[in-house]
Amino acid sequence: SYHCDEYNFGLAYLSSVLKKAGHDVRYCYASQPNQFDDIVTTVTNYVPDVIGFTAVESQFIYVKRLSRLIREIFKGVIICGGVYITLFPEAIKETDALDGAIIGEADSALLKFLEKLEKGDDYRQTPNFCYYDKNQNKLVKNNLLPLIQNLDELPFPDRELFEYNAYLKKRHSLEFFFNRGCPFLCTYCSNQALARVYGRRSNTIRYRSVDNCLQEIEAVLSRYNTNKPLHFVDDLFTLNRRWLFEFLEKYKKRFRRAFICHTRSNLVSEEIFAKLKEAGCFRVMMSIESGNDFIRNKVMKRNITQKQLSDSFKWARKYGIETSGVAMIGLPFETKEMAWDTIRTIAETKTTSFALNVFYPYKGTELYEVCKQNNLLPTNEIELKERRESFLKLPTLTKEDILFFSRNCDRLVMSFRPIKER
Repeated sequence: SYHCDEYNFGLAYLSSVLKKAGHDVRYCYASQPNQFDDIVTTVTNYVPDVIGFTAVESQFIYVKRLSRLIREIFKGVIICGGVYITLFPEAIKETDALDGAIIGEADSALLKFLEKLEKGDDYRQTPNFCYYDKNQNKLVKNNLLPLIQNLDELPFPDRELFEYNAYLKKRHSLEFFFNRGCPFLCTYCSNQALARVYGRRSNTIRYRSVDNCLQEIEAVLSRYNTNKPLHFVDDLFTLNRRWLFEFLEKYKKRFRRAFICHTRSNLVSEEIFAKLKEAGCFRVMMSIESGNDFIRNKVMKRNITQKQLSDSFKWARKYGIETSGVAMIGLPFETKEMAWDTIRTIAETKTTSFALNVFYPYKGTELYEVCKQNNLLPTNEIELKERRESFLKLPTLTKEDILFFSRNCDRLVMSFRPIKER
């Protein structure tokens, strides 16, 4: 799976909340179907009261398979959570093995769910809970708890659940996730759809305090003996300048540790790059997404100009900061000429590293609806390598063209660069 990763920030937060309340939490992870038997064995030996899955859309087919295997030997409650089930709760009807799902932000809801289960109350009455009522042949969705506004109230994410020392040995950096949300309305992203679930136009960012973030860094560094750089994986690390400048000023006084962060080309300036460099930033992730203005700004609604793309990568080079630019191919209405625009733009940014992913239409997103309305979607359930293959029926770009660009991206980008830069 594209999303294959043993450490999950969402689960880490849930675990820390549940452990603080006195619950015992275990974690099983599968990246391949041949690992399902091991998980079934773990369930048999551990005998939990509740089993919970999380999965993105492309993984849900495996949730259905694994939950059926578990249901054969487990009589307790099986639930699911995550972005996909939140945006498309109707998926619960696809399997009898799941008793329901917790949709939306689950930190408080899951705790309330377990409290009801312990007391013998009807857990289906929990806020955020969703289930399929067979008797009435309808999907029942309970009211959502308000989003947590003071994120400092949450305990730090639980890394020990994931055997973090072993995980860290395989990673190039030590990861942190500080804030929640993204206010932008990109059509391919779930953030806008998640905002609609809560009756909002955009998924406004909620910030942890700078001091709270620094305390987590200190606690993690004191626990795990590593000299690896830090990686702040927030999508929009530079959005709020007041928060950013306070963080950078305090960070450089407290830690002498190189770090990586993420941003957008329209959320940076020379001043920001100067301050990032001074605080220890050595790499910035800035998505290019598409080098064609129509695809980037009309189809994807990125609202980033070609000049903003060019300037942001130029400023990063000026201050000696590496860049990583990710782009996408295989979008609705994209032509072969537009795909070449993307290859050319990647080359012109002179980004230190880059990748070209294949577009995947996630249910609940605006672009999924565009694909549906234009009859671009397959009619049957398909297993594929997410972001590596396309299942869309695009009249403007063949699957062979998409594979050509994605598999030969490195060579094609280098062909546009001067010989001395290759």
